[in-house]
Amino acid sequence: MKISSVVFDFLTAIEQNNSREWFQQNKNQYYIALKNVQEFITQVIAGISVFDSSVSSQHAKDCIFRIYRDIRFSHDKTPYKTHFGAYIAQGGRKGGNAGYYVHIQNNASFLVGGLWSPESSVLKKIREEIYYAPAELAAIIENKTFQSTFGTLIEEGSLKNAPKNYSVDFQYIHLLKYRHFCAEKAVANAEVTSANFLEECLKILEVSAPLVKYMNKIIHE
Repeated sequence: MKISSVVFDFLTAIEQNNSREWFQQNKNQYYIALKNVQEFITQVIAGISVFDSSVSSQHAKDCIFRIYRDIRFSHDKTPYKTHFGAYIAQGGRKGGNAGYYVHIQNNASFLVGGLWSPESSVLKKIREEIYYAPAELAAIIENKTFQSTFGTLIEEGSLKNAPKNYSVDFQYIHLLKYRHFCAEKAVANAEVTSANFLEECLKILEVSAPLVKYMNKIIHE
């Protein structure tokens, strides 16, 4: 199972013709691309379930985000997303758990594992767990395979200073500054449409599995 070139054909077209009129006239092109993505994500779920059984009950159609943009509070009024995104996690994509994200976009595809933007109560629990028992998370992100795959955690939104009530002298204070606890790996168009992308995708996401499981353990404590 592979991502077909028709997916990027559609995404390139919607980038250039992001209007309701064009979309209505070319909806069949969208459905062909969506079907391919759904079939691929079905295989991704099956593959992830081998190393993280918590996602085994998920279905591709429930993991894939809608293509329609919410433009109510956005300056950008284009009606459609120019990517396909699927979040695979225990409890579904709206369940608030850590999981695995596949993002397919022309010249901007990437894979993510972890927890994006936890709500304040969860973020508090995570920071407390790191403060009192930092070794487990430190070991995950300092692992050589993790670092060679992802580098480090996503820095976006990180605090410049120590969080309130935490000492700047704490050895792992940099871990408490994160706002998102996930890691990202960019993938090129040629990789996405290659015959072995499913295998590579699963290999990358498996490296993030310890981080995903660590975050979910904290969430459900």
